Amino acid sequence: MKEVAENLKVSDQPIMKTIYEEGDTTVIAIGLGRGVELAEHLAPCKAKLMVVQGEIDFNTETESRRYACFESYDIPMNLRHSLVAWDDALVILFLTEG
Repeated sequence: MKEVAENLKVSDQPIMKTIYEEGDTTVIAIGLGRGVELAEHLAPCKAKLMVVQGEIDFNTETESRRYACFESYDIPMNLRHSLVAWDDALVILFLTEG
């Protein structure tokens, strides 16, 4: 996480690093500098997003929600969405296959 946090300060692209992977579970750290977007994509499996620093906008075709530090959201499968950092943000994404 520290490496992701340090790199987001100098990157205009999302920083992503797998921090845990075992069996059906993958945990990914995502760093987004202020104004940086994680482009629209689909959740391929069960996913939970948790903000651990800053604020992000979670955008879908029909709405936008802002999530702040320590807030989380269960992302529905096959929901097309994007993320945009309102402030420098660190997010943990929990993915569970099956």
